[in-house]
Amino acid sequence: MRFRIKILLLFLFLSTFSLQAQYKPSKNYTTADGLPNNAVRSLFLDKKFDLWIGTENGISKLKNGAFTNLILPNTIKNNSCWDITQDTDGNMWFASYGGGVYKFNGNKFTIFNHKNGLPIDRTRKLLSYKNNIFAGTELGIAIIDTKTNKIIVPKGILPHFGVFIVNDFLVFNDEVYFSTSNEGLFKIIYTNNVPLIKQVYKYQFAYSLGFYDNTIFSCNKGFIDSFKIQELILGKITSQKFGKSVVWDFAKDKYNTIYAAAWGVFDLSGGLYSIANNQMTNISEQYGIDSKNLLNVFYSPKKDILYVGSKDKGIYEIQLDKTIDYNPFNNKAIVDFEALNNQKIVLHQDGISFLDAENSISKTIYLSDFKKFEIQYIKNLKQKLPTHEDGYYELDYSIPAPDIEFYEILKHQKSLWITSNIGVFEMNFGGEIINYVPIHSYKIGFTNDDTFIETIPYAGVRVYDDVYHLKAKHFSEFDKNTPLDIVGILNTDDKTYLISVFQGLFVHQNKVFQSLLKDKIWKESKLKFITKNKKGNLIIASEFGTVTVIDIAKSFRILKTIPKNQIIGNTITFLESYKDFIFIGTEKGINMYRNGIIQLFDKEQGLKDPAISSSHIFENQLWLGTKKGFYTIDLDKLTTNKNTVSSIEIRAIAINSVPINQSNFRWFSYVSDQLTCNYEHNTIAVDFVPKGHSFPNKLKFRYRLKKTNRWSPYSEKPFVYLSYLPNDIYNLEIEVLDLNAGKTSRFNILKISIQPPFWKTGWFYGLIGIILILGAVFIIFSIKKRAEQKAETENRIAKAKLEVLLSQMNPHFTFNALTTIQSFVFNKDAHNSAIYISEVASLMRQTLDNSARQTITIEDEIGYLKTYISIENQRFDNRIQYQIIVDEAIDMASIEIPTMLLQPFVENIFKHAFDEEYLHPTFKIEFTILDNDQLQILISDNGKGNTKTTKTHISMGIAIAKERLQIMQPTNLDPIKIDFSEKGTTVKIRLII
Repeated sequence: MRFRIKILLLFLFLSTFSLQAQYKPSKNYTTADGLPNNAVRSLFLDKKFDLWIGTENGISKLKNGAFTNLILPNTIKNNSCWDITQDTDGNMWFASYGGGVYKFNGNKFTIFNHKNGLPIDRTRKLLSYKNNIFAGTELGIAIIDTKTNKIIVPKGILPHFGVFIVNDFLVFNDEVYFSTSNEGLFKIIYTNNVPLIKQVYKYQFAYSLGFYDNTIFSCNKGFIDSFKIQELILGKITSQKFGKSVVWDFAKDKYNTIYAAAWGVFDLSGGLYSIANNQMTNISEQYGIDSKNLLNVFYSPKKDILYVGSKDKGIYEIQLDKTIDYNPFNNKAIVDFEALNNQKIVLHQDGISFLDAENSISKTIYLSDFKKFEIQYIKNLKQKLPTHEDGYYELDYSIPAPDIEFYEILKHQKSLWITSNIGVFEMNFGGEIINYVPIHSYKIGFTNDDTFIETIPYAGVRVYDDVYHLKAKHFSEFDKNTPLDIVGILNTDDKTYLISVFQGLFVHQNKVFQSLLKDKIWKESKLKFITKNKKGNLIIASEFGTVTVIDIAKSFRILKTIPKNQIIGNTITFLESYKDFIFIGTEKGINMYRNGIIQLFDKEQGLKDPAISSSHIFENQLWLGTKKGFYTIDLDKLTTNKNTVSSIEIRAIAINSVPINQSNFRWFSYVSDQLTCNYEHNTIAVDFVPKGHSFPNKLKFRYRLKKTNRWSPYSEKPFVYLSYLPNDIYNLEIEVLDLNAGKTSRFNILKISIQPPFWKTGWFYGLIGIILILGAVFIIFSIKKRAEQKAETENRIAKAKLEVLLSQMNPHFTFNALTTIQSFVFNKDAHNSAIYISEVASLMRQTLDNSARQTITIEDEIGYLKTYISIENQRFDNRIQYQIIVDEAIDMASIEIPTMLLQPFVENIFKHAFDEEYLHPTFKIEFTILDNDQLQILISDNGKGNTKTTKTHISMGIAIAKERLQIMQPTNLDPIKIDFSEKGTTVKIRLII
C-alpha cells in the first residue's frame, strides 16, 4: 500500500513539470555592491540607457555593473529620492520626499522647493514632457519650465483631508493625466495658456498608473482597475477589476509582457507579477526575486533587461533575452538526454520523460515500470541468468525500484537503450520497454556496423552477435589492444572510437580493436570526453588536461590543441561542438572556443550551477543537465557577435592619495584627456569605467604608459596605480579583454605630463655650464696643486707612522730580552747570564743602528737574525736547529726589506713552537724570487702548530709587522699568511721588490 502511495505521489510531482515556467537569469544588487540604501524608491533609464536609482538615502547610477553615487551639495538637506526623470536638454531631475525637486546638469544643482514656489517639499512623482517638468507633490502638481526654471502651480486642486497626493502621470493625445491617492484621475488643460486641473474620473484609491495599448491600469487597494482610455474620455466608463496586492509600478517589454511591481503593505501578497488577459500571475520565483516588497520596475529595450526595485533588498536585474533558461524539473537529477524527431527525452533519477515541442512532459516511464519489466523477464526466463562464473558482472536482482540508478540513454536505429544498475533496457520510440538484457555496463555502444558493444569494468569488452541471447565474442583484458576503463564511444562512417580514462584512445574496425597508445600513435592516456565537429574531425578532452582536434579522414593527424592553461577552469565536465565552436564545460562555466579565442559563459549570464552532469545539442539548443534540473541555451544567440567595450570614462583621479577637485568632472567623468603634475606629485591613481559591454565581471584590464613598454599583468579591477613616475610624458593606454565577446579593445585614456624639477630644466643646465666653464681653469690648477701637496703630506705621514711602529718595535724587543735575562737570574746561572747580557748588548746595538733606517738589505737582516737566534737558542741549550736558505737569483747586498720584519716571527717560534721536552725542534727561513717580481719569505717550523694557543695568539710584533706593510706597500693585498697544522706552523710573506 505504501509503495502504491509513493508511486502516486511521484506521478503527481512529475505531472506538474509541464506547468513549471523557465527560470530567468537574475542578479541582486545591494549595499554590499555599492548601492547607498536597499530601500529603492525610483528607477530611471537615461538617454544613454544607464540606470539611475533613487533610494531613501541617496542617488546612484548603475553603469556596466558599477555604482557611482551622486554627491549632493550641503545645501540639500534631504537625500531621499522618490522619482527621477530627464529633460530634453539632458539634465537630470530628482524628486525628494521632504526636500523638493533637484535639477542636475552634470556639474551643479538647482533646487526647487516651497520657498521658491513648490506647493510642498514632499514630492513623489516627476514627468518630463516637452520643455516642462511636471512635479507631483502631496498638495497637487507644479509645472517647472526647464529653460527658465519658472514654477507654475495649476488651479483646481481638490484636497481630501488636507492633502492632494499625486501618485503617477501618463500622456495621451498630447495631454498630461495624473492620478491621486483618494480623488481619482485628472488631466491638465490650458485656458489662455494658463494650466488648470480638470477631473476625469472620480474613484477612491489610486496608487499607480500603467498605460499600454490604450488601456489604463490603475492600482486600487488590493486589486487593479482596468479602463479603456477612449471610454474614460467619452464618459462611458467600464472598469475591469482583477488581481491582488497593491501595485506601485508597471513596465512593458518588447515581448509585450506587462510587469507589475507589488508591495502588499500589510500582507505578504507582494512580488513581481505579469499581467495578461486581466489576470495577475506571480513570477517572482522564476525571475529570481525573493523580496515581497517591490516598489518599481523598469525595462531596458537596448539591453533587454528588466530592473526591479525593492523596499528592503535593493535592485534585481533580470535578463530577458532568452539566451538561457532554467527548468528546475522539480529538483530532479538529470542523467542524460536524447533526441527523437521533435521530442526530447530526459533520463532522470525517477525515470524517463518524453517532452513535446513546447518542452512539456507528454509521457513518463517510471522506476516501477523498469522494475516490473525486469521481474517479468526473470520470471519468464527459461535459461540461466549470467553469473560471475560465466564471466559476467552478476546483477543484484533484489534492488527495489526506488534504488534504481541510471547511467545513460542511447538511441540506435529504431529503439532507445538505457543502462542501469539492474541491467540494460531497450525501449521503442513510443516509450514502451520491449527488451531487457541482464548485464551491467557503465558504457555501451554500437559499432559502425550496428554490433552491440558491452564494456566490462576491469574485464575487457564483449562484442555481441546476438545481444538478446548473450552471444558475444570476449576480448580479454590481457590483450594490449583491448579497451579498458571506457568512458566514451563514438562512431564515424567506417570506424568506432573508444576513449579510456586511463588507457587512451582505441579504434575498432573490421572486428578488431587497436590501442593508439600502445602502438605509439598518440601518447595521450587520460581521456574523458569525445565528440566530433561538422567536418567529421574528432574532438577529445582530458578531464584535467587539454582538448585536441584530430583529423581522421585519411590518417591520424592532430589539427590543433587547446592547452590547459587557456581553458578557464580546472575540471572538464562536458564537451560539445556547434558550427565552428567547441563548447568546453568546466566548474567555472562554458568555454566557447573558436579560432584560438576563448569566450566564457557563466553564472553572470545565467549559468548559476556549472556542475553539469550531462549535455546534448538539439538542433540549435544546448541542454545541460544538473543535479536539480536542466538548462536550455540558445546556441545562435550564444554564439552571435557580441558588443564589447566601446569607450572608457575616467571616474576618479587621485594624486599622492588626494582626489582632484570635482570641478574637473562632468556627469561623473573627467572632462579632459590630459593631466599635468609637478615632480613632487607623481603618484597617480586612476579609477575608470568601461562602457558599452553587458557583463562587467567578464572584463580584464591591463595598461602601459608608452608604446615601447611592456603591458602590465591583467587585473579584474578597473583601476590603475602609478607610483613615483619620473618626469616625462606618458600616454596611459588601457587594453580590455572581454571574455563574453571574446574580443580585446585598446584605448588611450589619458596623457600624463610630469614636470621636471628646476634643476633638470634647460636654463638650469645652461647656468651650471657657464659656472663650470668659468671655474674650470681654477679647479684644474687647484686640483693639481692639492694633489702634489697631498702626496707630499701622505709621504710624510707614512714615514712618521713607520718610525712610530719601529720605535714600538725596539721596546718590545728590549722587554723580551730582559725577560730572558731575568729567567737566568732566577735560575742563579751567573755564567750564562753574563754571556747572555754581553750578546744582548751587541744585538741591541745592531737594533739601534738599524732603527734609523726604514729598510735594510737581506744580508744585514740575515746577520741580525743569526745573532738573535743565537741568543734565544741558549734558553734551549742550543737544541733548536735552523736553516736560512737564499735563492741564488737574489742579490742579498742590494735587495732591501723592512727593518726587523722577520724578528717577531722567529721570536714566536722560540716562544710558542717548542718546549723543553720537544724532540728535534727545527725551523728554516727561505728567501725566493717569484715570477711577478715579488720576494717570498717562508718561515716554517715543526712545532706545536695545531694547539689552540698557537692558533689564537698574535704577538704585538706580528701585528706591528702587518701594519707596517700596509703602510709601506698599500697595493700589496694580504702580504702575510700564517698556516697552522699538525706538522707545525708556516708563515708566508710576500713583498713587492
